[in-house]
Amino acid sequence: MVLLAQGEFEEAETLLVDCLQVCQERGELWLRSYAWYVSSLVHRATGRRDEALVACKEALRIKQHFHDVLGIVLCVDNLATLNLQAGEPERTATLLGAAQSNWRTFGLPQFGSPFFTTEHEQCVKECKKLIGDAVYDEAYTAGTRFSLGDLVEYALDDLDDFHLD
Repeated sequence: MVLLAQGEFEEAETLLVDCLQVCQERGELWLRSYAWYVSSLVHRATGRRDEALVACKEALRIKQHFHDVLGIVLCVDNLATLNLQAGEPERTATLLGAAQSNWRTFGLPQFGSPFFTTEHEQCVKECKKLIGDAVYDEAYTAGTRFSLGDLVEYALDDLDDFHLD
């Protein structure tokens, strides 16, 4: 994360590849999920959206296994930005609403940290610009009704089996 924040993407990626390999060799999953998450951020920062999406979903699958609320909402915030970049602003708003309501079960959304809140606020702003406040608010509110399990299912695109009661 430090290397990512410093813009040292190549160095971060090298370290993450090594970390993922060691985790794989030792059967370690929890740390592996965070390595996948940060890998996703590095891929996104270097313009590799498809790779970022694959890495983030891999992280989310593992985080679901551990019921890692913090890890899940971090991944979903990242997926929201990736969905916005893919031209899916309504889905982005739904993900943002679901993530924010589930952040509250952990604590302060985005830790209250500018490292996370700046990107979140930019995503919200761009999303509203594309679909307008009313559509954004409707999709966001729908997302706030998602349980953590619903959120993960929705975020992983398991839409054929997804039904919000």
